[in-house]
Amino acid sequence: MSTDPRTFKAPFIDQQQCWNEADRFRQQYWSSGEIPVDVLAIAEFDLNLEIRTITGLKENADVDALLLGDWTTLIVDQQQYLDDRFINRLRFSIAHELGHYVLHEEVFKAIPRGNSDEWIVFMQDMPDKEYGLLEYHANEFAGRFLVPIDSLKTEFENVLSEVEQNGMARHNLSDAHLSYLCIPLARRFAVSEEVIERRLTREKLWPL
Repeated sequence: MSTDPRTFKAPFIDQQQCWNEADRFRQQYWSSGEIPVDVLAIAEFDLNLEIRTITGLKENADVDALLLGDWTTLIVDQQQYLDDRFINRLRFSIAHELGHYVLHEEVFKAIPRGNSDEWIVFMQDMPDKEYGLLEYHANEFAGRFLVPIDSLKTEFENVLSEVEQNGMARHNLSDAHLSYLCIPLARRFAVSEEVIERRLTREKLWPL
């Protein structure tokens, strides 16, 4: 593994592998199957990760959270951590970092460890394609981890049944209605509506 960020190569991990690992990891640490998944408790108490806040992380480095190379510290933007308006974003960011924790351990441990500034510079100096692949893996992991497929199917069916009870047949629903369908699901799973829309599409539950 090269320690020069300019020659860094991301591992090949396909979407299904990301999802399988997310399911396995959730079942290991959240066996109750309840939703929403308490990702902060899993990170802090089950994995013993130190969650450290840094002022201006988002503003200065354009990242919401970052798992450091010591594999024991997860830094998050202080403003988002303290502001309840960002709780769903924070939850996804931490799940995203757990994706790196599960999928990229060997990759990250080969990178020179240092303070958060050195770590951020290394990540930013990677080729865009390689950095994008790492982020794709972690995003797929996070979405599946926070929105389990079986629960999504059940909750989505509940929403569709409610729509039909209000007089609209499901076969008449179009993309124009999708954002409205996502609102109650986002609340249920404690994620953003964008995450729900992406999960419905990725899991081939939408279009109907």
